[in-house]
Amino acid sequence: MAYNTIDGNPTKKFFIEMITRDISIEDAIIDLLDNSIDGANRINSNSYTGLEIKITINREIFKIEDNCGGFSLETAQKYAFRFGRPDEAPKAQNTVGRFGIGMKRSLFKIGKEFVVESQSIHDHFKIEVNVEEWSKKKRTILTEEGNLDIIDDWSFNYQIMHEEKLSSDGTIISITNLNNEVRDLFADNSFLNELANDIQKLLNFSLLKGIKIVLNGKELLGKRIELLMSDTVLPYFCEGTKDDVSYRIIAGLGEIGEPKDSGWYIYCNNRLVVEADTSNITGWGLTPNPKWHIDFVMFRGILFLDSEETMNLPLTTTKKGIDATSDIYKAIFPIMQNAMVNVLAFLKQIPQMRDQANYYRQMLCDNLNRIAAVELKKFDFSQQAPKKFYPPELDVELISQKKNTVRIAYDANKTVADNAKNHAGASSYKELGGISFDYYIQMEDLKHE
Repeated sequence: MAYNTIDGNPTKKFFIEMITRDISIEDAIIDLLDNSIDGANRINSNSYTGLEIKITINREIFKIEDNCGGFSLETAQKYAFRFGRPDEAPKAQNTVGRFGIGMKRSLFKIGKEFVVESQSIHDHFKIEVNVEEWSKKKRTILTEEGNLDIIDDWSFNYQIMHEEKLSSDGTIISITNLNNEVRDLFADNSFLNELANDIQKLLNFSLLKGIKIVLNGKELLGKRIELLMSDTVLPYFCEGTKDDVSYRIIAGLGEIGEPKDSGWYIYCNNRLVVEADTSNITGWGLTPNPKWHIDFVMFRGILFLDSEETMNLPLTTTKKGIDATSDIYKAIFPIMQNAMVNVLAFLKQIPQMRDQANYYRQMLCDNLNRIAAVELKKFDFSQQAPKKFYPPELDVELISQKKNTVRIAYDANKTVADNAKNHAGASSYKELGGISFDYYIQMEDLKHE
């Protein structure tokens, strides 16, 4: 029986529009940085010292160049420039760049012309693309019925670079003829500042491992995510493996700092994908834990997820979120909730110290060591019991002894207090309290210590 067929292939213009629609310019740029960092990881997964990524952004060009080892022509042919990730693709080796759609999506999102040049230990090649011309590129095929048919040609042309060598193995991506909205953004200093902040947050782990990222001549620094610890004050800790994904959960205390720094941080293969989360995605407001409150400002939780095969990780397509419906995350989620129960039980007690509460929090920050996420990932917790939080002492008298000042409060008749305040020229009852205390010290000939 013969079948008639209808061509269901997408047009290239439609495909480009669809894959670039739901990604921001910031995410497109960080996607490209992820690929450079994946290269750094292949060189030395323990330290990125000596490796560098330079980014140039203005109205005319976007350029990113690195010395992170580059990728081979074979990788370009089989994976990097194919749309989608073929079944035979090798494991991603603890990376976040999946070589499925990320790089092409970023290139198309930013501009209409691009050049990708990569030099590795295997070879040195260059791919130059004019997107408008490429989108019109066709090829002729012979159908099963023996007829000639013209279809879209999705291939990219490359050239082998025999003589012009890069100073070191790495990749250079240049994008010109920028899309209109991109050109306007790249001329906006507020956008560039926001991009720098995003890079410093999302790629903080890699920056702290030693990779150097320079944006328009300015070196970016990683934002440290830290827990407070000592020999006796230790965070909740648990680690294990689920379906080829290893996890490490650490929860404890952090700096008072800004409320926006409190919450859960989730890393997938060292890429920060969830930052300071206080939503129900990470267990806040779900039984047995309360919604986030300012009393919990010192809470810090870190979840490390690692897999040799990136596809196993519960990442969203933009790599800025967690797929909470994945089996991996659903298996780990109860442990995260248990960690919160342990730490929040301690934090709930601090407000009961009333006037001493804020001083106590500050005293913890002043007296405990700070351990960054990079160190915590490798920290040896074998000497402590798992799934247990070791909190600081809650001793009000001890705090009072360590404090140089104390608050003295007493009740007085309001009419008498008002008369005394007016007589002393005090602007408040608090100021009157200070005046009356100083008066007592002076009249009794007591010296200030």
